[in-house]
Amino acid sequence: MKSEEVYAKWAPTESIWSPWVVPVPFAQLVCVPGEVTDGERAGATGDWWLPERAEKGCAFVVDLPGEMAIEYGLALARRGIRLVPVIDGSPGPSEQVFAFSEASVGPESHGTRKVVVDMDELLRGLCRGARILPELKMSADAPPAFLLDSCRTNGGRTPERELFDNRWKTFPQDFPSARLLKERGIESVVLVQEKAGQPCEDLQHVLLRWQEAGLLIRSQGISESGPPTEIRVDKPSMFRASWYRAMAILGLRRGVFGGFGNWPHSTGG
Repeated sequence: MKSEEVYAKWAPTESIWSPWVVPVPFAQLVCVPGEVTDGERAGATGDWWLPERAEKGCAFVVDLPGEMAIEYGLALARRGIRLVPVIDGSPGPSEQVFAFSEASVGPESHGTRKVVVDMDELLRGLCRGARILPELKMSADAPPAFLLDSCRTNGGRTPERELFDNRWKTFPQDFPSARLLKERGIESVVLVQEKAGQPCEDLQHVLLRWQEAGLLIRSQGISESGPPTEIRVDKPSMFRASWYRAMAILGLRRGVFGGFGNWPHSTGG
């Protein structure tokens, strides 16, 4: 599948949430065709906490590392929840093409690509999802799960001159407003992280706006038992400041064709 086809599987025209699927990681993605296996249909959930089924008034924000965010999202999709990848980082230089199958992770071995945030496994998860999602029947207004990569601001590597800097942040403009969510019947949001608690600083700017508008925000650790617990989102620095976005992207590299990702010696786009 070419990039446009993969994107269309994740952002089908019938879904009311497709306008918020960020196209950046799909732009260079080519997926090797393959049949969906029985194992892929069933999915692997390990000891993850998962809702029994989709609840019409409940949305999710999944902030987990790389491929885990995709795999957890696919487990939610099997329960009737619409996936919305909000991933704004480029996997590498624009001239590279990524081809993924179950037996291959792309033109270079995993972990050797000269990027700050290695997105190989995340991209392979997007390819896997493009095969699985069309088989899952759900309504056009199924509740959403917004998927983020929690490695987005560091990737475990120190930004250096020879590394393609594809660190990124998320912003309130990347998500539906609280007003729109409420118009679509969403009354509460579950934040899924590795451990329950406060969201990352950039995500605080999103969730606190929702909370102030009347949405219930709950938190859940992916491997923690018990139901999600309500949290009061801490107020981040420069909350609602008009210059917040400009200040937040200082030190990050904007891509020429949108999103984040460029060489440290480049001026970006």
